[in-house]
Amino acid sequence: ITLVAQPERLGTGHAVMVCREHLAQHNGPVLVAAGDSPLLQPQSLKKLFAEFAERRPACLLGTGHKADPHGLGRIVRNGQGDFQAIVEEKDATPEQRRITEVNMSCYLFNAADLLEALGQLRAENSQREYYITDAPGLLKAAGKDVRALPVLLPCEVLSINTVDELGVVEEAMQQIRAGTPPASVGR
Repeated sequence: ITLVAQPERLGTGHAVMVCREHLAQHNGPVLVAAGDSPLLQPQSLKKLFAEFAERRPACLLGTGHKADPHGLGRIVRNGQGDFQAIVEEKDATPEQRRITEVNMSCYLFNAADLLEALGQLRAENSQREYYITDAPGLLKAAGKDVRALPVLLPCEVLSINTVDELGVVEEAMQQIRAGTPPASVGR
Protein backbone atom coordinates (compact mmCIF):
# COMPACT_ATOMS: atom_id res chain seq x y z
CA ILE A 1 0.00 0.00 0.00
CA THR A 2 1.29 3.43 -0.92
CA LEU A 3 -0.28 6.42 0.80
CA VAL A 4 -0.53 9.61 -1.23
CA ALA A 5 -1.49 12.94 0.35
CA GLN A 6 -4.05 15.24 -1.23
CA PRO A 7 -2.85 18.64 0.07
CA GLU A 8 -5.74 20.53 -1.52
CA ARG A 9 -9.25 19.11 -1.48
CA LEU A 10 -10.47 19.79 -4.99
CA GLY A 11 -12.91 16.90 -5.36
CA THR A 12 -13.04 13.14 -5.76
CA GLY A 13 -11.41 13.26 -9.18
CA HIS A 14 -8.60 15.36 -7.77
CA ALA A 15 -8.05 12.76 -5.03
CA VAL A 16 -7.31 10.24 -7.79
CA MET A 17 -5.35 12.78 -9.87
CA VAL A 18 -2.76 13.16 -7.11
CA CYS A 19 -2.04 9.43 -7.56
CA ARG A 20 -1.23 9.72 -11.29
CA GLU A 21 2.51 9.19 -10.82
CA HIS A 22 1.86 5.88 -9.07
CA LEU A 23 -0.91 4.85 -11.45
CA ALA A 24 1.33 5.40 -14.47
CA GLN A 25 3.48 2.52 -13.23
CA HIS A 26 0.51 0.15 -12.97
CA ASN A 27 -0.89 -2.04 -15.72
CA GLY A 28 -4.24 -3.55 -14.79
CA PRO A 29 -7.32 -2.77 -12.74
CA VAL A 30 -7.47 0.16 -10.32
CA LEU A 31 -10.13 0.13 -7.60
CA VAL A 32 -11.50 3.55 -6.67
CA ALA A 33 -13.93 3.58 -3.74
CA ALA A 34 -15.48 6.48 -1.87
CA GLY A 35 -14.65 6.88 1.80
CA ASP A 36 -18.23 7.73 2.75
CA SER A 37 -19.41 4.16 2.07
CA PRO A 38 -17.56 2.14 4.72
CA LEU A 39 -19.43 -1.15 4.44
CA LEU A 40 -18.03 -2.50 1.17
CA GLN A 41 -17.94 -6.28 1.43
CA PRO A 42 -15.20 -8.58 0.14
CA GLN A 43 -17.67 -10.74 -1.81
CA SER A 44 -18.91 -7.72 -3.80
CA LEU A 45 -15.37 -6.67 -4.66
CA LYS A 46 -14.53 -10.25 -5.70
CA LYS A 47 -17.52 -10.22 -8.09
CA LEU A 48 -16.38 -6.90 -9.54
CA PHE A 49 -12.83 -8.13 -10.08
CA ALA A 50 -14.09 -11.38 -11.67
CA GLU A 51 -16.34 -9.47 -14.09
CA PHE A 52 -13.50 -7.07 -14.88
CA ALA A 53 -11.11 -9.97 -15.60
CA GLU A 54 -13.66 -11.58 -17.90
CA ARG A 55 -14.83 -8.48 -19.82
CA ARG A 56 -11.82 -6.12 -19.59
CA PRO A 57 -13.85 -2.88 -19.78
CA ALA A 58 -12.35 0.59 -19.49
CA CYS A 59 -14.51 1.06 -16.39
CA LEU A 60 -16.77 -1.17 -14.33
CA LEU A 61 -19.04 0.51 -11.80
CA GLY A 62 -20.20 -1.39 -8.74
CA THR A 63 -23.81 -0.34 -8.23
CA GLY A 64 -26.70 -1.30 -5.99
CA HIS A 65 -30.39 -0.74 -5.59
CA LYS A 66 -31.77 1.48 -2.86
CA ALA A 67 -35.45 1.75 -2.02
CA ASP A 68 -35.04 5.46 -1.23
CA PRO A 69 -32.28 6.73 -3.54
CA HIS A 70 -32.82 10.38 -2.59
CA GLY A 71 -29.66 12.43 -3.05
CA LEU A 72 -27.77 9.77 -4.99
CA GLY A 73 -26.70 9.57 -8.61
CA ARG A 74 -28.81 7.21 -10.71
CA ILE A 75 -27.55 4.64 -13.19
CA VAL A 76 -29.23 5.19 -16.54
CA ARG A 77 -29.34 2.22 -18.91
CA ASN A 78 -30.53 1.85 -22.48
CA GLY A 79 -33.29 -0.52 -23.63
CA GLN A 80 -30.82 -3.41 -23.77
CA GLY A 81 -29.74 -2.80 -20.17
CA ASP A 82 -26.35 -1.33 -21.05
CA PHE A 83 -24.86 1.48 -18.96
CA GLN A 84 -25.49 4.90 -20.48
CA ALA A 85 -24.75 7.48 -17.79
CA ILE A 86 -24.65 8.52 -14.17
CA VAL A 87 -27.23 11.25 -13.60
CA GLU A 88 -27.04 13.18 -10.36
CA GLU A 89 -30.38 13.70 -8.65
CA LYS A 90 -30.30 17.47 -9.08
CA ASP A 91 -29.95 16.95 -12.86
CA ALA A 92 -32.38 14.02 -13.15
CA THR A 93 -35.74 14.09 -14.86
CA PRO A 94 -38.75 12.88 -12.84
CA GLU A 95 -38.50 9.53 -14.66
CA GLN A 96 -34.79 9.21 -13.82
CA ARG A 97 -35.50 10.01 -10.17
CA ARG A 98 -37.63 6.85 -10.03
CA ILE A 99 -34.57 4.72 -10.87
CA THR A 100 -33.43 2.77 -7.81
CA GLU A 101 -30.03 1.64 -9.14
CA VAL A 102 -27.50 4.04 -7.65
CA ASN A 103 -23.88 4.99 -8.08
CA MET A 104 -21.90 4.54 -4.87
CA SER A 105 -18.57 5.65 -6.35
CA CYS A 106 -17.14 2.14 -6.44
CA TYR A 107 -15.22 1.72 -9.69
CA LEU A 108 -12.75 -0.62 -11.31
CA PHE A 109 -10.84 1.18 -14.05
CA ASN A 110 -8.27 -0.09 -16.50
CA ALA A 111 -5.23 1.94 -15.38
CA ALA A 112 -4.46 3.42 -18.82
CA ASP A 113 -8.10 4.38 -19.38
CA LEU A 114 -8.31 5.94 -15.93
CA LEU A 115 -5.26 8.08 -16.66
CA GLU A 116 -6.84 9.15 -19.96
CA ALA A 117 -10.07 10.15 -18.21
CA LEU A 118 -8.22 12.01 -15.44
CA GLY A 119 -6.57 14.17 -18.09
CA GLN A 120 -10.02 15.21 -19.31
CA LEU A 121 -11.68 16.02 -15.98
CA ARG A 122 -12.68 19.66 -15.64
CA ALA A 123 -13.76 21.63 -12.58
CA GLU A 124 -16.57 23.30 -14.50
CA ASN A 125 -19.29 22.96 -11.89
CA SER A 126 -20.73 24.93 -9.02
CA GLN A 127 -18.22 23.44 -6.55
CA ARG A 128 -15.23 24.11 -8.83
CA GLU A 129 -14.12 20.54 -8.15
CA TYR A 130 -12.95 17.58 -10.24
CA TYR A 131 -15.46 14.74 -9.98
CA ILE A 132 -14.47 11.09 -10.46
CA THR A 133 -18.12 10.48 -11.37
CA ASP A 134 -17.41 12.27 -14.67
CA ALA A 135 -14.77 9.69 -15.68
CA PRO A 136 -17.13 6.88 -16.79
CA GLY A 137 -19.06 9.29 -19.02
CA LEU A 138 -15.85 10.61 -20.57
CA LEU A 139 -14.71 7.08 -21.34
CA LYS A 140 -18.15 6.16 -22.73
CA ALA A 141 -18.11 9.28 -24.96
CA ALA A 142 -14.69 8.17 -26.26
CA GLY A 143 -16.22 4.88 -27.40
CA LYS A 144 -14.75 2.84 -24.56
CA ASP A 145 -16.55 -0.06 -22.88
CA VAL A 146 -18.12 1.13 -19.64
CA ARG A 147 -20.32 -1.22 -17.65
CA ALA A 148 -22.31 -1.18 -14.43
CA LEU A 149 -22.74 -4.29 -12.32
CA PRO A 150 -25.41 -4.18 -9.57
CA VAL A 151 -23.50 -6.27 -7.01
CA LEU A 152 -23.60 -4.01 -3.97
CA LEU A 153 -25.61 -5.32 -1.02
CA PRO A 154 -28.11 -3.17 0.91
CA CYS A 155 -25.50 -2.38 3.58
CA GLU A 156 -23.08 -1.23 0.86
CA VAL A 157 -25.46 1.40 -0.47
CA LEU A 158 -25.45 3.14 2.89
CA SER A 159 -23.31 6.25 2.95
CA ILE A 160 -22.36 8.83 5.54
CA ASN A 161 -23.12 12.41 4.58
CA THR A 162 -25.18 13.46 7.61
CA VAL A 163 -25.30 12.70 11.34
CA ASP A 164 -28.48 10.66 10.77
CA GLU A 165 -26.75 8.56 8.09
CA LEU A 166 -23.83 8.02 10.47
CA GLY A 167 -26.30 6.54 12.96
CA VAL A 168 -27.76 4.20 10.32
CA VAL A 169 -24.28 3.00 9.29
CA GLU A 170 -23.23 2.49 12.92
CA GLU A 171 -26.34 0.36 13.51
CA ALA A 172 -25.60 -1.68 10.37
CA MET A 173 -22.00 -2.21 11.52
CA GLN A 174 -23.23 -3.46 14.89
CA GLN A 175 -25.60 -5.90 13.17
CA ILE A 176 -22.78 -7.26 11.01
CA ARG A 177 -20.48 -7.59 14.06
CA ALA A 178 -23.29 -9.45 15.85
CA GLY A 179 -23.40 -11.99 13.05
CA THR A 180 -26.24 -10.77 10.85
CA PRO A 181 -25.28 -11.55 7.23
CA PRO A 182 -24.36 -8.37 5.29
CA ALA A 183 -26.95 -9.18 2.61
CA SER A 184 -29.77 -8.63 5.10
CA VAL A 185 -28.39 -5.47 6.74
CA GLY A 186 -29.54 -2.07 5.56
CA ARG A 187 -32.80 -3.05 3.91
